[in-house]
Amino acid sequence: MATIYTSDSLRNIFQSSFNLTQWYSFSQHFFNASELKEKPERIIENTSDEGYYLGNINTTDSYRIGLFHYNIRQGSVANKRVGLRNLVKSFINPTWGEFDAALVVFDSGDHWRLSFICDINGEATSPKRYTFVLGDKGSHYNTPVARFIDLQQKGLSFTNIKEAFSVEALSKDFYNKLYNWYLWALSEDINVTFPNNPNTEKDDRENINVKLIRMITRLLFVWFIKQKGLVPDSIFNPKQLKSILVDFDETSHIDGNYYNAILQNLFFATLNCAIIDEEGNPRCFAASKSGRDTRNLYRYKEMFQQKEEEILTLFAHVPFLNGGLFECLDKPKDLYLNQEYDIFYDGFSRNATKSSNGNFKYRAFVPNILFFNDDEDQPGLINLLKQYNFTIEENSPTDAVISLDPELLGRVFENLLAAYNPETQESARKSTGSFYTPRPIVDYMVDEAIKSYLLGKRLDRISEEKLNALFKERTVSTDWTDSNKDAIANALKQVKILDPACGSGAFPMGCLLRIVDIIELLKGDTVDRYQLKLTIIENCVYGVDIQPIAMLICKLRFFISLICEQNDIDFSSPETNFGINTLPNLETKFVAANTLISANIRNYEDDWTNDEKLDSMKEKLLCIRNDHFLAKGRVAKKRSERQDNATRQQLLDYIVSHAQKPDLEKIAAHERLLQQLSDEWELYKDEVWVDKTHPVEQTLFGVVEHPDSLFREDINKKKRKELTVRIKATKAEIAKEQNKGEITGFEAAVKQITEWNPYDQNSVSSFFDPEWMFCLKEKFDIVIGNPPYISTKGVKEEDKVKYEKEFGFSDDTYNLFTFKGLALCKDGGTLTYITPKTFWTTQTKRNMRDLLLSNTIRYIFDTANPFEAAMVDTCITQTVKQPMVDEHIVNFYDGTADLSHPIVFTPIQQSMFINAQNSVIFKPTPLNLRIYELYGKKVKELYDKWWSKIETSKKISQNHKELEAYRASLKPGDIALLGCLTEGGQGLATANNGKYIAVRRSTKWAKNIIESRPKKLVEAIKKKKIKVEGLDAYANEKEFLASLSEKEIANLFDNLKEKYGRDIFGQGYIYKIIDDSELANVDELTKDEKENGIDTSKNFYVPYDKGDKDGNRWYLETPFAIAWSKENVQFLKTDPRARYQGYTFYFREGFCWNNVLTTYMKCKKKEKTVQSTESMSFFSCVNQVPEFYLISLMNSRFAAIYVDNFINSTSHCTTGDAKLIPVLIPDNEILKSCNRLFTSAFELKKSVAKGITTDISIQSELEIIEEENDNLIACLYSI
Repeated sequence: MATIYTSDSLRNIFQSSFNLTQWYSFSQHFFNASELKEKPERIIENTSDEGYYLGNINTTDSYRIGLFHYNIRQGSVANKRVGLRNLVKSFINPTWGEFDAALVVFDSGDHWRLSFICDINGEATSPKRYTFVLGDKGSHYNTPVARFIDLQQKGLSFTNIKEAFSVEALSKDFYNKLYNWYLWALSEDINVTFPNNPNTEKDDRENINVKLIRMITRLLFVWFIKQKGLVPDSIFNPKQLKSILVDFDETSHIDGNYYNAILQNLFFATLNCAIIDEEGNPRCFAASKSGRDTRNLYRYKEMFQQKEEEILTLFAHVPFLNGGLFECLDKPKDLYLNQEYDIFYDGFSRNATKSSNGNFKYRAFVPNILFFNDDEDQPGLINLLKQYNFTIEENSPTDAVISLDPELLGRVFENLLAAYNPETQESARKSTGSFYTPRPIVDYMVDEAIKSYLLGKRLDRISEEKLNALFKERTVSTDWTDSNKDAIANALKQVKILDPACGSGAFPMGCLLRIVDIIELLKGDTVDRYQLKLTIIENCVYGVDIQPIAMLICKLRFFISLICEQNDIDFSSPETNFGINTLPNLETKFVAANTLISANIRNYEDDWTNDEKLDSMKEKLLCIRNDHFLAKGRVAKKRSERQDNATRQQLLDYIVSHAQKPDLEKIAAHERLLQQLSDEWELYKDEVWVDKTHPVEQTLFGVVEHPDSLFREDINKKKRKELTVRIKATKAEIAKEQNKGEITGFEAAVKQITEWNPYDQNSVSSFFDPEWMFCLKEKFDIVIGNPPYISTKGVKEEDKVKYEKEFGFSDDTYNLFTFKGLALCKDGGTLTYITPKTFWTTQTKRNMRDLLLSNTIRYIFDTANPFEAAMVDTCITQTVKQPMVDEHIVNFYDGTADLSHPIVFTPIQQSMFINAQNSVIFKPTPLNLRIYELYGKKVKELYDKWWSKIETSKKISQNHKELEAYRASLKPGDIALLGCLTEGGQGLATANNGKYIAVRRSTKWAKNIIESRPKKLVEAIKKKKIKVEGLDAYANEKEFLASLSEKEIANLFDNLKEKYGRDIFGQGYIYKIIDDSELANVDELTKDEKENGIDTSKNFYVPYDKGDKDGNRWYLETPFAIAWSKENVQFLKTDPRARYQGYTFYFREGFCWNNVLTTYMKCKKKEKTVQSTESMSFFSCVNQVPEFYLISLMNSRFAAIYVDNFINSTSHCTTGDAKLIPVLIPDNEILKSCNRLFTSAFELKKSVAKGITTDISIQSELEIIEEENDNLIACLYSI
């Protein structure tokens, strides 16, 4: 009988040192081992690693798992997170049989690791190791205990075992809980406050989301370094805190002494303060009575029970970390130039004064309950963190410790940032990972970017094949000498990498870890990982993001990565900071700026060299920023900051002093002239008309008058005009001279860059410049990232103006980032982005395609949607910044079915994309290649010739004669674009559907309206506090509306919209219902009634086609009608909010389709209706290409494939897209076949509309017809 393990018994095993006898028992009773060796068998003889085979497990779903045990020695291969594939090879032994996976214990004495290693067979996939780190008596091991209890209950299947070792589930669980805590902390009930400007009470909760994210960031950093024993556990223990703090109540809503006394002192006075500073001063409490003391001294002595010495002892073994993460952001006005009042962003203040609203004026308030709430559903933050294991090692996709690692931190915070970002907060609340690039994607892009860089260096004996072996198989080529290895390592240490929208730093961190990993593979145990990481951070990786808080989190990850390499901790040596190297300053490595906007100084590249002193000051400033990277201690940091500020001020003063001064004498002379001209103008201001046919005679008695003539002139007009011109010119001269005192042009550009302060953690630069921000005079070898996918509709108008000035156009941000990314690359550098793949085909991204195709594309990887949330499909594109050569081929991968095992297509010539219609990028499937071979060249010729003439309805009208001649020349077998054979245009947009549109009572839509109207009315009444006459007599709104006629309901809703706004019921809500008998007979309408509306004495509703969300094909009788009264039509024609367009096509039969596609297009016959903008409607202009044929073509599988791959790969097909469909001119036999199939499908769908049949009853018959139609069109197009 199997032993049932309890949580306590499992926890006891996991907390204990590894015991082989106990593990044998556990393998037998928990895992039901199929075989256990009486004596462990040595895996490989004569090695430093003591590895043993213990036995095996057969799972309930017939997988075989080997059991192994390693005794790890210092420096052994198995102890490192390298050589996993070689380790797996050692599991292969004919006498043991074949394993699907392995369960391995790595015992190092002080702790032990339990690893599940899967994917160990074959070469197609890399083996993956998932590990629990165990053996610490002080850890609760909640995660492994819960996982093994769950595994025990579910059963020992391979899937369940793999799930027990899942890192992903842990990450999601933690994020969900943290996000719920974050929302709780944001709530008004909790009332967290930070002072900001102490002179006003109104901003105490301003940017509270940013303040909370910063606080979480700092605390999580502390939690990570706590794993190294660098922070005492006592300050997180409520029981111990009761003897440390005065009246400590961990559940208090009104007391925040924990955050103030413990966390703020830990952040600002401990981690941000040297144990002994450069001047020999130890850490101490603030003593200045004025309160204007240094912001890295301890505060709140009155909140502690203990004496000052005991408090200092509490924090005594916490090292100084530097790096700016824990720098107090409060800014006293007397310490900062041009600052009018104190700013308390962090609120680290001894001043306990409160405002009239009860909030602290100078001090932050975070109630204790936020940290220690003992509620399982809503735990405090400290209690939440205690539920999880943390590791400071970054996991990789193939080797992961089942703990929360720094990589997870980035993921968590990008989601919190998304919740904070107004553009994405709604979707962020619905997802737990949609804004963070998945780690496998990051690693793939990083590997390919670095390999491309190394190949571009053309190093001796370095081939793509050998680099693939190095990166994927972790195999160093046997023919590489030490010199070859050194060349690769040195090249990697010199690479310049930028993520222009780096968020929390996934790509820069991925690059750092991969470079370290590769150099370590090449150089072996001789690598000093800390020094190597520091070198790469200093020289190789850079990041920009528009959110300052993202940059803080990015720096945090790099700090943790450095700290995890520091193992020689010596708490007896405070003078050496306990052996912990202080962190570098990353202000000039990761900056908050708008990447898309260049500094104005780039317009004046050569102007520096014209002034040696100016150039010298510039170089001095860049040197200061370079040196700041390694500045240690507050004194050194402040010294470099002061030098930076002083040099920037010198630059600015120099520019101002050397700007050309106004000539006051010249201004005075111009002003005197202006006065003379003005006085003279007064003499000629009146009109003096004379007869132009007679000379003007001047006598002693004045002007001699002649009889009036038709030809008269104002003789003063010419003089007034002359004087006006001179006055304007004189004013311009005065303004020009006066403006010489203003800084413009080059001087203004210098002023812009000198005003950027790299040390201000709260500011965002309006521009980005690598030289001034990174001290880089060269461009980048690698630009890599996941740029934001903000639609052009979401871009602010003021930003659009800037982008048009910068790029010459404004569009979706990923398009702009593509242009910017390539501009930032060196010649031969690579741009590697994951972006929406909509740029493959859409007309609005033609400029982006042209840019990429004019350079050299290395590969395109269709990644579908690798994000957890529903987002647009994506692809990875890597482009080398060098002109494409004619024979260059592009590698193309399709990961839509399986991202980790993509389909690898035969490489395709890049020129094929260039030569395709509209230069579209298409997936090179055999079918797509056949379509391209058959129609690519011809359709491109048609596109190049006709697109500019059929692009809009106006252009079709302008070129109608040429089009008519072309149509007449067509014969069966010819190919023409659909846009050359049809006409049509944008339909009507009412701007107020509720007022004009009704639904026919005989349709299902009427039932929906009857159900929704009471709800809409209830919402409106609550929202606007509306009093509806007669409503009180009924039990509820539903009964009230049921008592009214449709006309009364329409009047009620119309009046409410008129009074409270057209969106009171929601934008576009339709609430009117009419009977079919109220519809006008379109065939009986006069031309005037169609064009100008119907008298209301008659039926004035007409059919209105506003698209079909259900996606009907072949036939649909529209359920909508529009009130086509004379008054309404006149109003629609003149209302600036409405769009009365395409009216020449109203009441005309044609064909239309649904704009939103699934697999197939949804095309049907259009009746004699007025159509809206939502109805994509066309009308055939060629008798030999009737509409039933075009409907059959558009409903075919061929058209669906063609549109998706060669016209628009999004889920939409606009009228502009449809114009590009190639139409093969049919012969009579084809028309007969199409007509037969169309008529059959049409009549079947019509019978459903009439209620004779149902969609279900006709389904099988319709499917046969549609399949026959697919085959007919496929045969016609020879595919």
